[in-house]
This record gives sequence, C-alpha cells and structure tokens, in this order.
Amino acid sequence: LKRFAKFCKSHNLEKTADIKKNIIISYLSVNKISKASKLGIIYVLTGFMDYLVDEELILDNIAASIQKPKIYPPRADYLTYDELERLFQSEAQNSHRKATDRNLLLFGLFTDLCLRVSEVVNLTLDDVRLESQEVWITRKRDKTDNIPLNDDIVEKFHRWYAIRPEYKGNESPWVFLSSHGRQLRRRQVHYIVSQALRRANIVKRKQGPHLLRHSGASLKARAGENLIMIQYLLGHENLNTTRRYLHFEWEELKEMVGRSPVLGENNGKNDSLNRKNR
Repeated sequence: LKRFAKFCKSHNLEKTADIKKNIIISYLSVNKISKASKLGIIYVLTGFMDYLVDEELILDNIAASIQKPKIYPPRADYLTYDELERLFQSEAQNSHRKATDRNLLLFGLFTDLCLRVSEVVNLTLDDVRLESQEVWITRKRDKTDNIPLNDDIVEKFHRWYAIRPEYKGNESPWVFLSSHGRQLRRRQVHYIVSQALRRANIVKRKQGPHLLRHSGASLKARAGENLIMIQYLLGHENLNTTRRYLHFEWEELKEMVGRSPVLGENNGKNDSLNRKNR
C-alpha cells in the first residue's frame, strides 16, 4: 500500500476519492512483476477499498472490477523411478566414502518410508529396532508412530552403523551425525540432497528432502498401493492432504481420455434402419 500511495502521489493524487481504475491498471503495468504478484496487489487494493467504502470515503470499490490475471499452477515436481535409481547410483559412486552409507540411508528413509526431514534427523538409536524390523517415529505435536522396515532399509542401517564409529561423537544418541560429530541438522540434509541431485544431473524446481518424500509417496500411489497406508507413512491426519501427493503423467491422461467410449456415433444410422424395418 505504501508503494501504491507513493505512485498516486507522483501522479498528483492527494485524496483516495481521486483514484480511478486507470490509475490502478497503470500501476500494475509499470511494475514488471509476475502474474501472481499482480494478483496479490489486486487483492490487497480490493481489501483496502472495501474498507474505504465501509468508511464512506469512496462510493465504489474500483479495484474489485479489475480483470485478474489467470494463474496456471505448474505441474508438481516428483522423481520418476528411473530418476530415483539414477540418484541412488550417483550417490553410491560420487559421495565421500564415509558419507555414502549415511546418505543412502537418508534417501531410503525419505523415499521408502516417506518420512519428514524433522522425523529423520531426530531419530535416536533406541528408536530403531533392527531385530524386529521397525522404527518409532516422533511426528508433529510429539505423536509417535511405529513403521515397519523393509530388508533394503535394514541393510542400509547395518552399513551405516558399521561406518558410524569412525565419526566424531559416535557415542551420541542420534542416528545421523554430521562430519563434525554433531546431530545432523535439517539444513545440512537439504544440502546433502540438493548436491546429490545436482551430481545426478536431476533438475527440479524444489531440490530438498521433501522432493524425495513426495516422490516416494507418488510412486506408491501410482503402483496402486493402499491410500490409507500411504497416509499413515506420511503422517497426515487428513486424507485430503495425502491427495496432493497423487500425480499422473500427461501421456497417461491422454491415453485415459482416448479410451473413452464414442457415444451417439451410430444413432443416425440406427434410426434409418429402424424406419426401413417398420
């Protein structure tokens, strides 16, 4: 609003009643901003002018009549199975020896168990039960959930535990340690994942651990896995939140539309045949 007020003042407009629709349109066109930013400005000015109308300072809300730019949300980012395979292989070949097994376990917990980064970095050694192949996760609001481990994740844990004693601070209760022997932090995990994606030549709009969690859930859904089970892995209380993780490929949508039955194509022919048979 301060910028808009400054713009109005530069056009010798001292009173709110002097603001016309063309002034707002001019303000939006002068600023080289995205459609989303323009839409936000229109909403702010609309709310401001609603207040002015209520206070009887102006007669009409001219901002409400301005045509809003259409925003087309980008398709959600997630990794395909082949991209995930490339990520794991690249990390196994290119990361530092001491960090390889730690990082591969991190990636597996995000993709196989769909865990949040906060849930992963806060794992303690006591939370992991390799004998019974399960792990206890502390969710949001300190809720705890028990999640089974598959054979691959168990093997990744064993490999990391074999190298973990070489780290400083290995007596720490945290499963994941930084190179300095301290508890691994969320921003460090984000850096690890983003660097691994870069080395694997995978470019997405979002490059952090949430991309792996999102990808794991999406691939499970596309494989036809139970949606309630996916919801449990993700730790969502509302199934509608889980639905945001469900995606499809554009070609799959085209194929589905192409399979639609053709209706009414033979109606004219059938009518003429019926008339002949009367």
